[in-house]
Amino acid sequence: MDKNNLSFPFFEQSSSEDNWYGQDLNRETEKHNSQLLASGESRRELLKERKRVIQWRILNEATAILNSQLHSESLPLKFIKCAKKLVSAGEALLALKEEKDASLTIIKHYSTTEGSGEKLVEEKSQNPQGAIKIIMENEEVINRNSSQFPSHELYGFYSIKKSLLGIPIYASGKVIGALLMANKWEEDSFTRDDQELLLILGAQLGIALENSRLYEKTDEKLQAKVEELEQVNDLLTKKHKVLAKSLEIHKQLTDLALRGEGIEAICNTLVSIIGSPIQVEDCAFNIKATTMEHLTGDFLSGRNLVDGCGYERHSNELFKGRKAVEITLDSNTTQYMVPIIAGQQVLGIITTVYADRSLGQLDRVAMEQGATIIALEMLKEKAAVEQTRRLREHFLEQVLEKDYESEEWVHHRALQLGFNLKHACQVMTVEIEPGPKDRSRPELYQEIREFYIDSTTNVIVIIKHNRAIVMLSFDPLEEKDGVKHLAELLKKWLEQSVQDGTWWIALGTICYQLEDCAISYRKAITTLDIMKALRLTQKIVSNDNLGIFSLIEINTQNFAEFTQRTLGELLDYDQKHKTQLVSTLNLYYRHNANVLKASRQGYLNPSTMKYRLRRIQEITGLDLKDADVGLQLQFALKLMEFVWSDS
Repeated sequence: MDKNNLSFPFFEQSSSEDNWYGQDLNRETEKHNSQLLASGESRRELLKERKRVIQWRILNEATAILNSQLHSESLPLKFIKCAKKLVSAGEALLALKEEKDASLTIIKHYSTTEGSGEKLVEEKSQNPQGAIKIIMENEEVINRNSSQFPSHELYGFYSIKKSLLGIPIYASGKVIGALLMANKWEEDSFTRDDQELLLILGAQLGIALENSRLYEKTDEKLQAKVEELEQVNDLLTKKHKVLAKSLEIHKQLTDLALRGEGIEAICNTLVSIIGSPIQVEDCAFNIKATTMEHLTGDFLSGRNLVDGCGYERHSNELFKGRKAVEITLDSNTTQYMVPIIAGQQVLGIITTVYADRSLGQLDRVAMEQGATIIALEMLKEKAAVEQTRRLREHFLEQVLEKDYESEEWVHHRALQLGFNLKHACQVMTVEIEPGPKDRSRPELYQEIREFYIDSTTNVIVIIKHNRAIVMLSFDPLEEKDGVKHLAELLKKWLEQSVQDGTWWIALGTICYQLEDCAISYRKAITTLDIMKALRLTQKIVSNDNLGIFSLIEINTQNFAEFTQRTLGELLDYDQKHKTQLVSTLNLYYRHNANVLKASRQGYLNPSTMKYRLRRIQEITGLDLKDADVGLQLQFALKLMEFVWSDS
């Protein structure tokens, strides 16, 4: 074929497959022709509408086909067939610009001479010619009949008997080709509807081509990724033996965990795998399992690493960075430490020491997998401890509220939960009123709970009535102070943690039977209420120090009002004039109303003492020599004594 004249003959007889729509439409037209003539213009309009419906159905099918194709190579033939059916054309030509070199690919579709098949011809051209050039350069539609075809426009078509319809093809706002239809079946020219439908189909082709090319570009990138993956696969293949061994180690360690062998069995298995001693520590540096007793030289425990000089970088990397660290102990000995991690929390560490050799890749993998399995074991232990703690807290609430059937049930349940019935117990209550700059009360109480859980195993903390209730179980032969040391620790913590607010710590009595905890709890609550009534903030007060007030249940509101009513005027006077009349009165009654003794003990002149006593009587209007008045004043002073004794 001449490349400069890319033309081909179209035959009058087309194949049945190629011309099915035209023939069907023709037969449909002939069938209804007589009826149309009889019924007039309305019948003619009905046939046109029916034809339009068929065309739109073909357009929808064509759109679906175009949108389902991802490769641009398969689009032209399907598209040309759809276009021919859509406008009932006998021949078709599609010219498309190439992306790379801007040349034209011209695709022609026509029937074979035998009429039994179809043929697709694809050619290349450097420049558009004829009707193709007019459409692409002018971006205009051509719709002409046989009398309007100049010879220079017939590029690509050798014989156009009746009609020609051509449209531009757009993609991304630019003309990328032209679509031409020739020789409409049984009609002299293409209609306006044919033109509009072909424009719609052409727009769909442009979108489909653009999508296909984007897909192909993506496919090229995917191919590049495939090559990279193949390289990675080669690398993985080379490491297959290491991974297979790693899986074997993981299975071995996992089986131990599933059988519930515990951390010690996992530790011993790691020793057999890597051939070096192993030590496992929790986050508090308590040893959970170790084989380091077989080690002749020294090594660094977790505590040594944190407290020792020169290891700050290793410590930060291990505990904050959560990464394994390698430490050179001497010229022949190296220590390898791996953090045991659950989520973002470091639960502990695994340490191994190896001499006269380097730690291999499989050894490191074994250590890391061992850390993972041990983390699961620690979480299981932690969950079990947490469950037991919740049960113990619930049991303590029942005991404090006396919500149980019998003392026998208390003893039975206590033994189930691990209580030692030979131990004594004591209750401490803590109440906090946070300031505006402090954390919330629930947050502070939760920190108190964690503070005690971390410090000792014999403590139970529950939150009740906006107070933290702490119960300590202890051996009275070894520890006689009960919760006092816990109270002192908590006081230091509160002084640092509560900046603007106020707090109270009240200690109940020591009880020697578990069921008597309710008594210790009630005494602690009474002590706390008295502290609040007397404004004893930021202090520790034990019920044993209440003296006479520990023998009776005092309504704190009533005795606060009584104290204010009895000594209020003196207190206000002392505060306003910076005097010491209340302390003088207390000194007077402490020495049985003996002025001389009180004067000597208070380093006062007797006349000064007498003057102050007269002023007290003048201010209060009370007769100090009246026995009933003296009793009231001494009782009120006894209440105030807590303030002086803890000042």
